Amino acid sequence: MNQNLKEITKNTLEKLRQKNLPTTPENYFLEFKEQAKIFNTEYSDVNILNEALKNLTNDEKKVLSSESIFEIIPILSKRANNDELKSLIGTFSDLLAPSVNFELKEEIEDFILDCLRNPIQITSKESILKIKNFAKNRIEADRRVLKEKTNDIIKLTSLMSRYYDKTLNDSNSSNEDIKKIKEDLESLEISDFSKRELTAVQKRLINTIYKLEDSLLENNRILSSNIDRFKQLNKQIEELERELQMTKEEYLYDFLTSVLNRRAYEVEAKKTEKQFFIFETNFAIVFFDIDHFKKINDKYGHACGDEILKSFAKILKELTRKEDIVARYGGEEFVALINFRDKIELIRYIKRVKNAFLNSTFIYKEHKINITFSAGVTFRNNYNSIVDAQTKADELLYEAKNKGRDKVIFDDGTVL
Repeated sequence: MNQNLKEITKNTLEKLRQKNLPTTPENYFLEFKEQAKIFNTEYSDVNILNEALKNLTNDEKKVLSSESIFEIIPILSKRANNDELKSLIGTFSDLLAPSVNFELKEEIEDFILDCLRNPIQITSKESILKIKNFAKNRIEADRRVLKEKTNDIIKLTSLMSRYYDKTLNDSNSSNEDIKKIKEDLESLEISDFSKRELTAVQKRLINTIYKLEDSLLENNRILSSNIDRFKQLNKQIEELERELQMTKEEYLYDFLTSVLNRRAYEVEAKKTEKQFFIFETNFAIVFFDIDHFKKINDKYGHACGDEILKSFAKILKELTRKEDIVARYGGEEFVALINFRDKIELIRYIKRVKNAFLNSTFIYKEHKINITFSAGVTFRNNYNSIVDAQTKADELLYEAKNKGRDKVIFDDGTVL
């Protein structure tokens, strides 16, 4: 082995001289590896290198210009360690786990197991695309099952409701009526998604129909005597549902402007931030502030100020897509989260909003009031967190106000 080492070293230096290559550590290592092959001699350093090369991802191999340890080390240093990647994979496992439709369960589990065996593959473009497709397909599958189950339940409840009403209206229901109910239940088509749960329900209903035959008249009497109570209970339920909806709206929406309040905005901002990390979606944060709002309040009164706030929010909401977020942040300040494909699309949105106010005159008790606004805009992908992006957008807003108002300043220096 030692004799071979001497020969390999000698030949390595000679080859470098012949190739007119400087004797750098990298050139020496590459040529040494070739000479070791010629002598059919294995060295641990070379074996470690070969093993590292085998474990590189396709993306990592693309940036590799030579099979040198000095090329591989920077690539490996950029990797997360296996424990960190396994923790990330565990998170994906929870996110992708089916909740209603389990058709994709086995395929998702196989993918997660493969990733756990070789955690680095979770960072490949192919794996990221798979995760996106799993998430999309799982949501669609769950929606389909829920729709099927809902339809099945509606079928059963509609059928029973129909005969319930008939029972109340006709106290002399005959055996033929009972037989018809039983036949309808037996022939009722139930989707495959609901067979396990609803077939048992269907059978129990059929058995119940048989029992109803003997006690129909007594049941009619009981139902008739309680119908007013049922109606009253139903009315109370409807009132409670309305109150619940109103409470929910009060919790989420600003009572004056009817756009989301700051509390609801914080919730939506967290959701948007998650989508940014998982799906790499682009979005911008825009802080709006009505110019000279305090002067308007002082001159025309708070009632006028309230009307301007409502009109401002209404126009802003109408010009913003449903999938984007508009909220009242506080006082005369509003905030929007705008998804975009490129900067031009975002600039067009800002220009539409500016033109809408430029071409509008607010009238309050015969007073014509022209409204302008200032705004600060940041692109989320320029910052470490949404909090940093929000802070910068707010700073740009106040910069716009200090520079004369009626301006929109972007974080790349663009001014509209």
